[in-house]
Amino acid sequence: MSSPPLVSVAVFAYNEEDGIGRALDHLLACRAEADLVVHVLVNGCTDRTEEIVRARAAADPAIRPVVIARGDKANAWNVYVHEVAPLDAAIHVFTDGDMTVGKGSIAAFLRRFGEVPEADACAGVPETGRSRTELRRRIAEHGEMYGNLYALRGSWVAEVRRRGIRLPFGLFGEDGFVSSLVKSGLDPASGFDRRRQTWAEDATFRFDELSPFNPRHWRIYRNRKMRYAVRWQQARMLWALLCERGIEAMPAHVVDLYRRQQHLLKPRISGIDTAFDWVARRRIRRDIEADERVKEEERAHLYS
Repeated sequence: MSSPPLVSVAVFAYNEEDGIGRALDHLLACRAEADLVVHVLVNGCTDRTEEIVRARAAADPAIRPVVIARGDKANAWNVYVHEVAPLDAAIHVFTDGDMTVGKGSIAAFLRRFGEVPEADACAGVPETGRSRTELRRRIAEHGEMYGNLYALRGSWVAEVRRRGIRLPFGLFGEDGFVSSLVKSGLDPASGFDRRRQTWAEDATFRFDELSPFNPRHWRIYRNRKMRYAVRWQQARMLWALLCERGIEAMPAHVVDLYRRQQHLLKPRISGIDTAFDWVARRRIRRDIEADERVKEEERAHLYS
């Protein structure tokens, strides 16, 4: 009897002390589906997340903490892909520390990759949320993929590492950008081939929904909308740059991107999103100005 395939999981955890234990319990419930190893990317946490994960790892060798000092999801993705990911893994599964992955999800990913050999990415689908029906439709009909839960074929991750392709530090929405990289075959100028990405109906995730009656959730919603607005601007600027100059033009930091592409900044005409886009533009310009001040101070110190 052949041994089960190795599946490596990357869990992004930023201040998830309340939910990381539950997330790990659900992942480990899938261990009969593959030879499972779970890397928890403890990403700039200031709460007890690291302590909890280390305690769990001491009791279970399948759990491996990866402590990252600077909290940035794109950077954590880079750390996993280029420094942590086992290159003999059949697939790599990515999820967030505030999600719970449904039992059977790992097997569903493996099965789907077997059914669609031309696919290098596979999206999971939501079981909760008021928009879950619409999100499922967009995943199935438009090839969207969400960072809550998705999987990449091991050979694709190995090729990204071989070519030294890294996401810009500070990039919001690594999921959408990774999806674009997959569908373009790592050549943005070539256009998208939807066959390179698929989805698995039985690879599912759940999360706690926001309530309009909870004032603390209002701030979470506002911050989320702000990130989405910045993400939209970043995505436009970055993909235009890569289509024009190739994957080798990938900037190391989003501020480098902003400097090159700020002429593309413009708000959407889309209800409440327009207001957030104006704020996002001001934030991006402030980031450029702040970076210029830092560089000026460094130059002054160098020649003082």
